[in-house]
Amino acid sequence: MDRFNVGVKVVQNAGNLLRQCRLEEAEICQKTSHQDLVTLWDRRIEQLLRNEILTAFPRDAIVGEEYPSEAHRAESVTWYIDPIDGTTNFINQHQNYAISVGCWDGNKPLFGLVLDVERKALYWARHGGGAWQGQTPIHTSGRRELSDLLLTTPGLQYTFLEPHPYQERMIQLSRKVRGVRCLGSVALELCEVAAGRADLFVTMRSSPWDHNAARIILEEAGGAIFTVEGKPLPLNQKSTVLGLSSADLRDYILTV
Repeated sequence: MDRFNVGVKVVQNAGNLLRQCRLEEAEICQKTSHQDLVTLWDRRIEQLLRNEILTAFPRDAIVGEEYPSEAHRAESVTWYIDPIDGTTNFINQHQNYAISVGCWDGNKPLFGLVLDVERKALYWARHGGGAWQGQTPIHTSGRRELSDLLLTTPGLQYTFLEPHPYQERMIQLSRKVRGVRCLGSVALELCEVAAGRADLFVTMRSSPWDHNAARIILEEAGGAIFTVEGKPLPLNQKSTVLGLSSADLRDYILTV
């Protein structure tokens, strides 16, 4: 049984369920604040993904947002899953949210799947096989001049308004690029860079389940991904993220 095909099937099944759901106010809960929300559907979809993956591959490990990680087993492959990336968008807009599934064998990427649920657009990549949106190959832009670049970030307040060690640098960067956009989903915004519709991505906080699928897609599309310090992006811990349309941009952006 092929993990990629199982992954595509379970992601599409989960997307079909989410498109049909009608969210009730009682199904929405706060995690840490009124800006950090979770719904019963986050938990239901993650449980669905976990059950179907582990039924097919019981020795695999799963790292997800809503439930404790499955214990790593000998010779295990690890799946990083985010049942609803962009929960606030799901609640308020019922669009611009994604199901994200990345599969890794140790530190080796196997494949990444990001489903833009409402648009029924599946971004995907298998290691060494390029990046795709549905049946169409995608590639990062060729733009290299700073004044031509479009920057995207999932949270304007966390990137530009709230104090953090990189705040002034981010403000300077925003003034020099062509524009700044905020979609509100780490996975979808990294896919925007992969598809050439944006050139830079930055966030001050991201978890492995947020980016470990889309990073595969971005790199297969010709892009590169680091921490905002320009260091290798860790696989198994929370971090800042800097996504680029080309690795050549790294030193350029770090000197802004």
